[in-house]
Amino acid sequence: MRVAREHQVTEYMLPDMDSTFKLFAAHLRTVTSEWSYPRHSHPLFEVNLLLAGSQEMIVGGKRYVQQPGDFLLLRPEEVHESRALGTEPMTYYCLHFNVDEPVLRELLCRGEEPLHAADGPLAGVIRPSLDKLIALTSDGAGAKLADKMRAMSAVFELFAGLSEGLAERETGAPGSRMNRIAAEIAAGLERSVEEPEAWTAAAGGNAGSSSGIGSGSGSGSGGGSVSVSVSGSGFDGGSKSGGGSGAGLGAVGDRNGGALDEDRSRETVAAVTAGLGYSASSCNRIFRSVYGMSPRQYLSALKLKKAKLLLMEPELSVEAVSMRLGYKDIAHFSRQFKRWTGESPGKFRARFHI
Repeated sequence: MRVAREHQVTEYMLPDMDSTFKLFAAHLRTVTSEWSYPRHSHPLFEVNLLLAGSQEMIVGGKRYVQQPGDFLLLRPEEVHESRALGTEPMTYYCLHFNVDEPVLRELLCRGEEPLHAADGPLAGVIRPSLDKLIALTSDGAGAKLADKMRAMSAVFELFAGLSEGLAERETGAPGSRMNRIAAEIAAGLERSVEEPEAWTAAAGGNAGSSSGIGSGSGSGSGGGSVSVSVSGSGFDGGSKSGGGSGAGLGAVGDRNGGALDEDRSRETVAAVTAGLGYSASSCNRIFRSVYGMSPRQYLSALKLKKAKLLLMEPELSVEAVSMRLGYKDIAHFSRQFKRWTGESPGKFRARFHI
């Protein structure tokens, strides 16, 4: 659409946004001095803020001791265990999250030390948003739509604080070759989802060409929409196993089905990484170290996000959505969507009155 500009004095625009996040099992808890939690890991990022008492956390075999105001920022699959120290009760706030923004994931995965002191710069930046989430949690918020919107607002403030604080810490540090390779893989995977037919043609003609496959910004351009998942169930009684997150970001088809989609994902990843000069296993290791998930998990997350956004467009049929995602068989798409989310495309669409 062309807009007459002869009477336009100035114009400011926000960038288009297309992002998905999952908030899982955020909880505020006070425990006795004998409390402990066993060694475990989960596929989500975790923020653990100590409010009172003292806590010992073993992360990857290294011991950290938290005092009030200190927080730990854990990456996906990091093995950790914790226990209260001293003779007084301990109070902490813990939340688990996943986010598909590549630059933020890279920043979150780049840090070497998980413990951040109460008087440190990062704690000062994110503490206001954590205090908002603590207040919402302690008030029993979540039943009303307004409460969910306030929680989402606080989470986005948390992401903004993490982005700002972590980026400032990295100022002046040159981007590593690993980061550039991972970003190129991410851009190629994004392009395969945004333009499946064009990408397939390019990949078929020159699967090893990084200029044809890896082009893109590495952070989806989208159409100004934000897809959000906020979950308050799971992690029963404070469990941190992360087992309930299978339908969220990074979920891959179950082992009893989805073989065709897994084969296609494997082929897509292979085509994206073919011209980078590294083996498939090396590319997988590099990508996981930068973004905290495998290329195939990232591709599944992109497909799921795109599917949800397209299903929310009333003028598109489910068949049209499946074709836009590169599925030639609507039944195959419907089965895969149900594996990802636990519900059919039609049921998902009905929740939005479409």
